[in-house]
Formats: sequence, C-alpha cells, structure tokens
Amino acid sequence: MARTAAVWVSLAVGSILCASGVAAADPHPPATAFAIGMCVDGTQPVQERPLRFAYNCDGTGVMTGMNWTSWGRAGANGTGTDVAIECQPNCAQGTRLANPIVVRAWNPVSPTSDDCPRGVQYYSDVTIAYPKSAPPWIDPGTTWDVGTDFVTVDGMPAVHFSGLAPNCLAR
Repeated sequence: MARTAAVWVSLAVGSILCASGVAAADPHPPATAFAIGMCVDGTQPVQERPLRFAYNCDGTGVMTGMNWTSWGRAGANGTGTDVAIECQPNCAQGTRLANPIVVRAWNPVSPTSDDCPRGVQYYSDVTIAYPKSAPPWIDPGTTWDVGTDFVTVDGMPAVHFSGLAPNCLAR
C-alpha cells in the first residue's frame, strides 16, 4: 500500500512539474560535436577526427593519413601528411608536395549560419607545423592574408589560420 502511494505521489509531482513548465534535467543532454573546417556540406554528417581533410576549399591543401591523439572542447592534436600544390606557374600545373605535419586546432565556436549542422562547434584556430621540411611558401614572420600567418611552433615552421568560421552549404 505504501509503495502504491509513493508511485501516485511521484506521478502527481511529475504531472505538476510538467504542467508548470518545469522539466527535470535531461540525464542524457545532447553532446556537442567538434569539427575542423571552413567549407562544410550541411547535407553530410559532421566528421570528427577526419582521416583526410581539405583545409583549402579548392583542394590545393589537404591533410591526409591523420592520426588524432586528442579531440574535444580543449582542442585537437594530430599528425599526418600535408599534400599541397605549389601553384607555380598556376595551381593546375603546379607541383604536388607531400610533407609530414603536426596539427593543433583549438578555440571551438558555434557557427553563425543557419545552414550549418546543429550541435557542432568548429575550431577557429588551426596550426599546421612542418617537422622535416616545409613548402617553400611557408616563411615564418610573414603573413599570407588576413588570418593566415606563417609562424614557428616548437621550433618548426608553421602556418596559423585564425578566425576560421565554417562556410556551410545549404542543406
């Protein structure tokens, strides 16, 4: 009898909370996914820890064979190979260069576009460091463009992309 009364009290309290608009905390809140990228296809699932990633939207710079040792709110760390095209005399005829890389991504932010997938934050800062040899255009201390600076990371020549925001294609 006491058990039946306890069940009825629980049901009554639950009904009152629901009717009053007070909801219990979700025991399984939606997880935030983290992604790296400027060009995002909103019709495709978000890829966390991608094995291959085009960091230039035109395919002239691609990280391949990526091995991510960490990935989450605090950032992402990985190693792989940068396959980039030296656009001389132009990108179509340029030499394809492959160099080992050390990648660090951090500062996740929510996108501002409604075309981006919900529940995803994108790393807005990324460095690609070259431990063995760097492409000839990597010149620490110079800037390629706004948000693209050539720096040194742990003694390695690197490129730092800052202020990245995804450009999501419509779903």
